[in-house]
Amino acid sequence: MSEYIREIFEGGDLPEHFNQVIALHERPEMSWETVTEKVPSFPRGWYELCRLPSRDRIDFTCEYWLSKLPLLAPTEGHVEERMTTFFESLEEIGIFVTQERATDPFEVHMVYELKEASGFYHGRPPISSSAFERLKNQFAHVDLPEDYLAFLQIHDGFSKYTDTGVIRSKELPRVYQHLKELLGAEIFVRPDGVLIEPTSMIPFYESFGLHSYQCFYIDWHPHRGMGNVYFSEHDRTMSNFLNEERLTENLAFSSFVSWLVFYLEDIWHL
Repeated sequence: MSEYIREIFEGGDLPEHFNQVIALHERPEMSWETVTEKVPSFPRGWYELCRLPSRDRIDFTCEYWLSKLPLLAPTEGHVEERMTTFFESLEEIGIFVTQERATDPFEVHMVYELKEASGFYHGRPPISSSAFERLKNQFAHVDLPEDYLAFLQIHDGFSKYTDTGVIRSKELPRVYQHLKELLGAEIFVRPDGVLIEPTSMIPFYESFGLHSYQCFYIDWHPHRGMGNVYFSEHDRTMSNFLNEERLTENLAFSSFVSWLVFYLEDIWHL
């Protein structure tokens, strides 16, 4: 792992100030028993990933993403090609075990470092089976997109640099309730003047410090799936999803994975 990433984690450049940081991919002597003593829920697959050479970690993770995620057809965004390009832009993938305060439990992050110290992404462990079922029950009134649920099985929480990013499943009901109350307290309309129903916006991404979200929009179903739109709490506006020729420009996407590759490509866009 480069000095750039090491300084960010060990020098306290992230919002958390870590009491202890272990770069597990650089500690081959740490046994599975030692790791799980610190982090009982540590994913076994991540431990095995740490044992691989650097380039193999990147290639294996790319293959895993492509195998897990339902991708769009090439004619609908070249998603597989764009995702592969992202992994080709990586310098390293590392696994960090961190402790914020001496009395806190340890947590684990997978860090995707871009080449030339141009930025990084970091992901939380996959969603647990119990949390997965709980989330589906909490949103039983709607079929959450298949590609979104698949991504949670890769990372339950994912962001670039210090962005809030893809909301962790345990936080999603709280953020959803906040938007419901906001949309229910005032009159919000779509770009075509139709009223936005308070329950129709399910946020899955939050932009740090901007009070804005990317939301699944229950009343928009492009290509037989549920589309997602950008909603600004400050501006009281949502994406114009009605112009199919300018969807990406308007931050409206026909699927979760279409939004994801946009997020992976535009490192400093928040």
